[in-house]
Amino acid sequence: MRRELSIVSGVASLLAAAPAVSHHSFAAEFDVNRPVKLTGTVTKIEMTNPHAWLFIDTKNDGGSVQNWAIELVGINDLLRRGWGRDRVKQGDAVNVDGFGAKNGTNTANAASVTLANTGELLWATIPRGDQN
Repeated sequence: MRRELSIVSGVASLLAAAPAVSHHSFAAEFDVNRPVKLTGTVTKIEMTNPHAWLFIDTKNDGGSVQNWAIELVGINDLLRRGWGRDRVKQGDAVNVDGFGAKNGTNTANAASVTLANTGELLWATIPRGDQN
């Protein structure tokens, strides 16, 4: 009986921890020493949890098109800051300042997003103490 209880308890602990595995800290995936400045055209927006994603096509120094995945905050944070589902549309040109992925892929975490043609600030990281 004691052995069965230990097995059930162990399995329950693993199952309870599974949702936590899907979320990560900034430092686990992104490198603060790898700043990126990107200008590109929005190809897709995913309003998903735990983070929303903005996908853009950019041109590298050689003129080749590269697709970048830009991690934003969660949907609720975006909505509270005025970024609804239609705030950015496919085809919009945007500037992104952020930090690149540690693994060197075309993935970044956004510090700010602006419209390229107007300079309008769409998103900027707000320090925790300044949030409402």
